[in-house]
Amino acid sequence: MKRYLLFLIISIGLGVLGSTSITTRAAGVYHPIKSKSFNNIPYHWNGNSSNAYLWNYNLTKHQHRLAHYPVTTWYVSKSLKMTNGRKTGIFYKVSNARGFAKGYVWKGYLSKGPITKGNYPAGLIDKKLNQKLISLFPGTIPNKQLQKLTEYYIYAIQTTESGDSYYDHEMSILGAKKVNASFGLINDTAAKNAYKPLRTNRISFLPFEKSWIQKALASEKKKFTDFSGWSIGAYAFPKNSLYYGVIVIKLLPPTQK
Repeated sequence: MKRYLLFLIISIGLGVLGSTSITTRAAGVYHPIKSKSFNNIPYHWNGNSSNAYLWNYNLTKHQHRLAHYPVTTWYVSKSLKMTNGRKTGIFYKVSNARGFAKGYVWKGYLSKGPITKGNYPAGLIDKKLNQKLISLFPGTIPNKQLQKLTEYYIYAIQTTESGDSYYDHEMSILGAKKVNASFGLINDTAAKNAYKPLRTNRISFLPFEKSWIQKALASEKKKFTDFSGWSIGAYAFPKNSLYYGVIVIKLLPPTQK
């Protein structure tokens, strides 16, 4: 009888431990409690956070960083209400057009609609930073066409040859005559730690970019004041971007408006 009681106690104990172990493993792991299917509705990253990721099914592992796909259209096939017992949120099951990048993403990182050239995530356009660049060139006149042209670098920087991609687009928009008469600056370097002082807040945006632009102008024997009366467009990748510090400036003389 004593042996039977001892065996029963051990068995019950193991049962409790096993149950606790299962509960512990489940806690913190997301699972769907409600879902709805969709017919591949197009969305795009809104650009508001460079720390936005596509996750695996249980949201335990990063699959892709959305900031690496700023001009990708994501197709939503399912909406899932997910919980880990403590937190609950709505996630979309998405994939790109070719299907090689896919996963689950919090809905707050996406905006509805496809992404196209000339139509970029709102979070990647910081008008205040762009204006700071323009203010360095006294007497210049903001130009919508040139502004759109400089913003195209959001797309170009994702290509294998960003400079060539930008130049080809520039030629298609402005034409050879205007391109030859224009003056442009692109601060996009692969030099190690080139942007570290800016990205680690050791220097603020305008002094950092002004110093680089001054050196670039000096190498062409030019100054900021040489462009009074010219049309200008300027784009700066914002602070929430992986490319913060990269800038593009385009200027056209009055005779080429």
